[in-house]
Amino acid sequence: MCFRPAEMSMNVCAACGASNKPIATECAACGAPLKMKTTDFDADQASLDAAARPAAPAAPGAPKAPAAPKAPGA
Repeated sequence: MCFRPAEMSMNVCAACGASNKPIATECAACGAPLKMKTTDFDADQASLDAAARPAAPAAPGAPKAPAAPKAPGA
């Protein structure tokens, strides 16, 4: 099992677009309140693992019905 350090992303202000520290509660540039976002790293890793797995082969389709016999002389 691979252990990696927790990743921290910058908290971007919705009002002015400035990057703030992940723990900031208000924007350092404009003072607007910032939404605290939480990241579920386990869920992120699970989605990355699922994307890396090859897709299962498609199931074979049902057989087609036999064609109707042709009319005589046709």
